[in-house]
Amino acid sequence: MRIIKLFFIVAILLVMFISPAGADQKPPPRIEPRAVVRMMDNRENVVLINVLSFLECMDSRITASLCIVCEEAGEKASMLPQDRNAKLVFYGGNTPVEADCEIIREAQRKGFANLYILKGGLTAWKRAGYEVESVNRIPRVLWPALKPGNLKRWLNSAPGALMIDLRSPAAYQSNHITGAVNMPLVSLHRTYKDLPWDRPLLVIDVDGSRSFLVASYLRRKGFENVHRLEGGMAAWQAWNKGVAP
Repeated sequence: MRIIKLFFIVAILLVMFISPAGADQKPPPRIEPRAVVRMMDNRENVVLINVLSFLECMDSRITASLCIVCEEAGEKASMLPQDRNAKLVFYGGNTPVEADCEIIREAQRKGFANLYILKGGLTAWKRAGYEVESVNRIPRVLWPALKPGNLKRWLNSAPGALMIDLRSPAAYQSNHITGAVNMPLVSLHRTYKDLPWDRPLLVIDVDGSRSFLVASYLRRKGFENVHRLEGGMAAWQAWNKGVAP
């Protein structure tokens, strides 16, 4: 009996020490923009965290937000506040922030208990009429959008063209257009210098919502022959399945 009790004690200790901190945490609740503003008006310690790419965060964000991309949590975890009682509100753009975003996980591991995800993200915040700021606004340039059905013809007419897949490495590995190279948007502000200046470029994102910003950014950096895939990979996959995107 004594051996059995000892076995259970050891098993419990192993679970406590091996299980990663925050692994059993519940997903942060969704919070409406007006509720966040109410907390700020009450002078509560609210820290807003934009989990989009650095380019997107600099282009438009809720005033005084931190810019911490989900994928770069390990590098930027030190940016989280020292006060573990602070209320952290994470937000992205049109698409909802997932609870397994690594910076959220990191905040849970560090012991932050008051975590929230902004319902509707930056889009909902703007629609509600609340303040945003642009630290480094990217002037928009009208660039031609290439329909998925015309991609092959365009590649044949543009020798040396380079297709740039802006998605995450995991999404790229899962499925990508043959010949496309992966250059994630989260690090594009550092890696754009590696792009060839003398070749036509085609930028490809998830659904066409970010390629306009990226094409404008590259034009600002001096690239003059930039195109974007209309509807991104979502439209490309739909076209391949014979479904109108």
